[in-house]
Amino acid sequence: MYLFLDEEFAAQLQHGDKMAFEAIVHRYHEPIYAYIVRMGSEYHIAADITQEVFLKVCKSIHQYKPDLPFRPWIYTIASNTYKDYLKKAYVQRDVPGLEITDSIAVTEDTPETAFLENSERAIVVEALKCLEEIYREVLILRYYQDLKLEEIAQTLQIPIGTVKSRLSTALHKMKTMLVKEEISNVKPAKR
Repeated sequence: MYLFLDEEFAAQLQHGDKMAFEAIVHRYHEPIYAYIVRMGSEYHIAADITQEVFLKVCKSIHQYKPDLPFRPWIYTIASNTYKDYLKKAYVQRDVPGLEITDSIAVTEDTPETAFLENSERAIVVEALKCLEEIYREVLILRYYQDLKLEEIAQTLQIPIGTVKSRLSTALHKMKTMLVKEEISNVKPAKR
């Protein structure tokens, strides 16, 4: 069975193929939605932003250059749409709280391991919320959306060296926050 590449679907969409658009939506709706949620949007707002992303993809598909990778192009649209929403919400003074979650299923051997894994995940999510947007964004694109460093650079329209620097800084900040969280959760042993 032959699987179409994203770039082939994009080229077909440029020629008006509606089935290609459906294939792109099918392939990218969930990852884009998850990206927007992890960046800090509430679920219902993330759904609206995700819908807006695909409207922009449809409107701007003729600007896409088929010789370039499609994935960074669509994530650039998602990133810019999210940032536009934040600017608009800030102007309206309606900035929502961060609602970053991780909906990855947990293999639960026992209730104890499930509890530990969920609380560890919650601590990571809380630390992620505390990062500045430029660091949170590179971490999410790299580790949750699985983009390569080159794709992140294309998505954010920054040099790859800047991506590496931000990623390094983000990981250092996360480690520092997680160590502090671990220390604050340690209770002295009773004697």
